[in-house]
Amino acid sequence: MKIKSLILLSFLSIQPLMAVSFDAENFGASLNGWDKKRTANYTFTEATYRTHAPAITPTPSRGIFLSMQVDLRSGMGNAAVCHLHLTFSSAGTLESAQIKGLVGKRDIDTGLIRRPEAPVAPPVAEGAVAVPVKPFHATDELVAELFTSFDGEMKRINAAAEGEKRDLLSRLSGKPAFDLGAGLRHNLNLVLQNVRM
Repeated sequence: MKIKSLILLSFLSIQPLMAVSFDAENFGASLNGWDKKRTANYTFTEATYRTHAPAITPTPSRGIFLSMQVDLRSGMGNAAVCHLHLTFSSAGTLESAQIKGLVGKRDIDTGLIRRPEAPVAPPVAEGAVAVPVKPFHATDELVAELFTSFDGEMKRINAAAEGEKRDLLSRLSGKPAFDLGAGLRHNLNLVLQNVRM
């Protein structure tokens, strides 16, 4: 029995432990709390949302993959159902993000947006004054690119809804289209605040 215990203990000690975690309870509390179905219902920018508790899986590099559903609610059900897919490194850094879903009956997909590399400052010639480099924050750049792609997807599906004076999302929810982007960004910001080392 002692030998089996020692083998098991030595096996567990060499297994990589997840270096990063996610505080799902605090995340849910920031969205009005989880109900019995592990969803949070709340209003943001005058629109009603429901966020489902995220599914978390470890990555081979000791990071985490987080996937969650965010619904934009309307009087008749869901005006939009979106899925945020986020990958974090073992250091808790957002490495990639993607938004997929349905707005009405139309698919949206931002594509996978990866963390950008910091720009390299150009070399300065002898005697020349170095030009200050613009501050760079890779997570902010990743998020900005994600929502630029999301806005492009919304324009595409609105253009597909021919002959209508108002955009598709407004017709389905009674709210302007920016609410969905704002609600998704709100969720992403709260996720980023709840990633723990």
